[in-house]
Amino acid sequence: MQPNTSTRTLSATPGKAQRGIGLVELMVGITVGLIVTAGAAMVATRQINEHRRLMLEVQMQQDLRIAADLLQQDLRRAGYRGLPANSVWEPERDAGATPAKEASSSPYAAASASAGGEQLLYQYARNDASGALNTSNVLKSNEHFGVRWKKSNKSLEIQLGQDNWQPITDPDAVQIENFVANVVTQQVSLADLCDPTSACVAAGTCPMQGVRRVDFTIKAVSKSDPTVKRTLQVSEKLRSDEISGACQ
Repeated sequence: MQPNTSTRTLSATPGKAQRGIGLVELMVGITVGLIVTAGAAMVATRQINEHRRLMLEVQMQQDLRIAADLLQQDLRRAGYRGLPANSVWEPERDAGATPAKEASSSPYAAASASAGGEQLLYQYARNDASGALNTSNVLKSNEHFGVRWKKSNKSLEIQLGQDNWQPITDPDAVQIENFVANVVTQQVSLADLCDPTSACVAAGTCPMQGVRRVDFTIKAVSKSDPTVKRTLQVSEKLRSDEISGACQ
């Protein structure tokens, strides 16, 4: 008797070998990579532009501040006459034995702005070629000063002597769109310094002291980027006041 034998047939499908990615996966990967790269490029470009704009703003602010500081330093000298004692009022002393001394008028006192405020002129005493200070109380040609807006190249210029104008801003970096200077004067009566019997007391024509300040506004735009604009407003008091009239 032969043993019962059964034949067991095993049927199995071998797995396919993985040899790479398909075309669809490749396209999806490339698309995602391009999106990420584009986003990173946009962020980097935005940061570079913001940094560039910030640097332009800082440069413009520094240039305008330097120009304003130069103007303020020069304006603080306006009206200086080389003989400060001539601007001092002295009351009478020794029961009238020494009469009062009036301050004399100064040729350096004038400070005027043009009609549109685009130019400001003033004077002060300075050293001559030999280095000696002018104490003659006579205005000389090298004692004329001022500031003006030069529209032709959009720059600010400062005057260092008669007809000697020098630029204080660089139009290749910062262009001055507008400049306005305004002299504000407050008149103070000096009637109390005159003798009560002076005719000017009754007539109301006694000397006046002009306490003055200069307000100026500078508007500028960057030449590299017209969207970068700045406005600077500065006030400076003139230390030498203007005195007019006499106790007569």
